[in-house]
Amino acid sequence: MEQNQFEGLEEVEMTDVKPVEEIKELKEYEKLLIIERDRSDFEKAINMIKFGCFLQKEETAIDFNKLEKVNSEKKFKGLYTLYRNIETMEFVFVCPLIENNKGDVDENKAMKPYAYDVLYVETVDEETYQILCKAAKNNLRTYHSVLYKAAFITYFVSVAITLYLIIWGMIFYSKNNFFAILGNVFNLAGPFFIIDILGLPLLLLMSIKYKKFKDQ
Repeated sequence: MEQNQFEGLEEVEMTDVKPVEEIKELKEYEKLLIIERDRSDFEKAINMIKFGCFLQKEETAIDFNKLEKVNSEKKFKGLYTLYRNIETMEFVFVCPLIENNKGDVDENKAMKPYAYDVLYVETVDEETYQILCKAAKNNLRTYHSVLYKAAFITYFVSVAITLYLIIWGMIFYSKNNFFAILGNVFNLAGPFFIIDILGLPLLLLMSIKYKKFKDQ
């Protein structure tokens, strides 16, 4: 009789156990989508930090079971790892704080952090995020435009001074022989001429960079 009870119990326990689902291997396009999502989320989180939309706290403990790591090629400032809150989808940057012990410490042994420096990124919808990006880009574009125009003006002023000194020198030393004129003109306009030669490739490089910035 007792044997029948145990047999029945085993049957009930077997019916309560759910079969373990086989881990489905991701297809190649699914892997690419995940990589692109992580890249986009990392870029968005970084931009939100730049916009000042975050809250910084020092936490003594963090429940990493609620966080999902956002894979990226680099860390923010080389220290902060980006995580995504599974429940709220909030982005958080986490930097473990480890005491700098100067004694005999085994460098290969992992040291437990005494706290975490956490950057809680504000959560905004896509429309608000695009507005923030546009506002920030317009402000930065104004700043870059001023520098770009100032560089062009400075270069052309230098070229104008160089030409003026060359013409003035040729007129002032016109009574001397040809080589003497060249020597005197070079002494006058030489420094500005060198600046013009070196500044031209830098100005062209700046123009290319500025064009790419405007196209972004």
